[in-house]
Order: sequence, then C-alpha cells, then structure tokens
Amino acid sequence: MKRGKRCGWTARPWVRAAAVGVVALAAAWAAGCGQQQLEEQNLALKKQIQEVQTVNADLQAQMDTLKAQNQAIQSDLDRARAAAAAAAAKTGAAPPAPAKPPRAKPEFGEGVETAQIGETTTITMPEAILFDSGKADLKAASKRVLDRIAAVLNKDYAGDKIRVEGHSDNQPIAKSAKYWTDNWDLSCNRAMAVVRYMVSKGIDPKRIYAAGYSYYKPLATNDTIAGRAKNRRVVIVVYP
Repeated sequence: MKRGKRCGWTARPWVRAAAVGVVALAAAWAAGCGQQQLEEQNLALKKQIQEVQTVNADLQAQMDTLKAQNQAIQSDLDRARAAAAAAAAKTGAAPPAPAKPPRAKPEFGEGVETAQIGETTTITMPEAILFDSGKADLKAASKRVLDRIAAVLNKDYAGDKIRVEGHSDNQPIAKSAKYWTDNWDLSCNRAMAVVRYMVSKGIDPKRIYAAGYSYYKPLATNDTIAGRAKNRRVVIVVYP
C-alpha cells in the first residue's frame, strides 16, 4: 500500500530565519523610537529648566538693583539728617524731629466707620447711634461710644485739632419744627452736642470746634430712604 501525502505546510528553514529577523528588526526599531522619545523629552525638560533659571536670574538681578537703590536712598537720608543736625548745632537750633510713623486706624465698634488718609483721621457715626429722629440730645448708649473716642483722642492724638461736623438729609424739618428752623440749625446743634460732651470728657476746648453742613455734603443720594439715612451723620475729623 502506498503512503498518502502529508497534509499541512512546513516552513523552510530560510523562511523561519527571515521571520525571526523581521521580528528582531521591529523590536529594535521600537526600542529606537522609545529611546528617541525619551531623548526629546529630556531635551524639552532641559530647555524648561534653562528658561526658569534665566527668569530666576533676572528676578534676582532686579532684587539686587532695588536693594542697592534702597541702600543708596537710606544713605542719602542719613547724610541729610547728619548735615541738618550739624547745621542746627552750629546755629543753636534744635535738629529736625524724625518723621512720625503712620498711625494705626482706630476702631470704635459696630456702626462707627473710621478712615485714615495721611495724618487725617475721620470717625463717622450715623444718626441712629447718637440721636433720635429730629433731636439733638445724645442717647445714653451713644455716650459709651463717645467715651471710647475721647479716650483715644486724648491719648494717641493729643494736640491735634478736632472738627465735629453735623450733616443732615434734604428733608424739610417737620415733626421737630418747633425746635429747629431748618437743617442748618439741626446739624449745627447736633455737632455742638458732641463737642460739649467731648469737652466734658477731657478734650481741650481750644482744639475742638463744631461745624454744621446741613445737607450740602451728602454721602449718598437723598432720593432713597437708605441714602437719606446714610447722610444723617456726625463726623469727627482729627488732623495735625
């Protein structure tokens, strides 16, 4: 009996070798691509690091320049003070007083607004804290606020001038017309009430005075209830 032919196909040796070579070549190519990507990433990171270093160097140079300028300004000030002191010593005059440090803005509790502009301090109190509507008699509670203000003005602002301003809204005097002629009258009397109380708490009467502005220096519109309430106020202005 004859043997049948063997089914299937067996690759020849040279074919298998070629296949192995292709696989190796593909692996080498892939490895080469991966290496190239890493090198490109490294180059990009190095470039970023160099850029950051350049920026840091520029900032450091700017800081060094500013520091040198500050030192030069301080040296000029020291020389000017020394020259002024020497000139004063020759003439017998007192040397100039050193500049005062900026004042801290005082705080007097909720509802009282304080502002510091240069050496001028303003303390604003709405009508509701100090007076009943249409009246110029200080509320009992308002005196506690004014006590704190007087204590600070006597301690930290000794010698400064004090102007107490009365301000109103633009509504004509109606319910209290038997007491006041107009808003000028009301605003002046409210300012005077505060002045008198501050003097009773030790403020030197020679450095405090009252001013009434009626409704001619509004903070807000007089066309709304909220605006008119904001305009009815007393402002204490403290200045050298």
